[in-house]
Amino acid sequence: MFLNEKRNLNLNGAIFLFSSFFCAGFATIQVSLVPTKGTNNAVPCNPQSSRLAAINGAEPRLSAEQKFMRTRPPSAYCVRIESCSELMTRSPNLQYETRPFSVGGFNWTFILQPFGNTTSVGDWISAYVAIDPSGLVGENREVYADLRFLVYSKSKDQYWTSMDTEIRHFHQFRTTWGSPNFIQTKQFKAKDKEYIFDDDQCVFGVDISVYPYFNQWEILSIDKTVYGPNSWKLMKFSTLTRDFYISDDFSVGGKNWALKVYPNGNGTGEGNSLSLYVILSENQILKTYEKVYVRAKLRVLDQKQSKHLQKPILSWFDTPGEGFGFEQFVSFTDLQNPAKGFI
Repeated sequence: MFLNEKRNLNLNGAIFLFSSFFCAGFATIQVSLVPTKGTNNAVPCNPQSSRLAAINGAEPRLSAEQKFMRTRPPSAYCVRIESCSELMTRSPNLQYETRPFSVGGFNWTFILQPFGNTTSVGDWISAYVAIDPSGLVGENREVYADLRFLVYSKSKDQYWTSMDTEIRHFHQFRTTWGSPNFIQTKQFKAKDKEYIFDDDQCVFGVDISVYPYFNQWEILSIDKTVYGPNSWKLMKFSTLTRDFYISDDFSVGGKNWALKVYPNGNGTGEGNSLSLYVILSENQILKTYEKVYVRAKLRVLDQKQSKHLQKPILSWFDTPGEGFGFEQFVSFTDLQNPAKGFI
């Protein structure tokens, strides 16, 4: 054992151990990821892009719409219109707004405009949803929602679907979003599609997926202060008999630390090297999920020529009493060499 070797050499000097901290970071508050939903799109029937905008003169915004047929019916709300052809021949200013329905803890209405928009390729049916602004208070003052508008085709037994590729932001000053170019009027009236079926009926629907309000995060702060060294002098090193020794606590970056040394080595260093670690004090209390990032240098001092042996540490600390360091910090050969000046 190294202990016996030291006694034979009669090394009754002292060893100086130093630690020098360069910076510490603190991360607090549990992370909670906002869940998102994937889509399983059917084969697109019309990859055309169209304009998506707010209703009633609100600022328009361009965004790509994905349009396709799907089998699954609407998940938020559905409206069946009887005498559908009559609806399509009335005043161009006609608008139908459904009664309120609840999705994600908020009240919504579904709005259809049979003559909602006209472009160079013809007339379009427009579809929108509006959120009840009375529910936009406190943490719920902003709502993010994924929108899809649908109309049923009896001949295909599927729903023509217009999916907004952007998550829409609803708040007190923007309560309505939708698609001015939901489905072209001539396509809707096409007999082979059978959007109008069974004695002049048609069915429209909407999906609304509400995402939780973002109110959880974590904080990472960096302390760039270079702290002065902390020393620990082990006297009569050759007479040390315990497996390890721990220094008195010292404070750096608002946390308490200590040095831990194994005179006869630890792990791969047992019997051949001195092992040296810096540990977070056992008495240090951390917040839930708190962890500390440390850049430090560990040194064994050359007491003759100041050619100190030092090694860096860059590690996260999250458990009091545990730490990081080196199982083979300095070999017994170098430690016993009088020219090195370590003892």
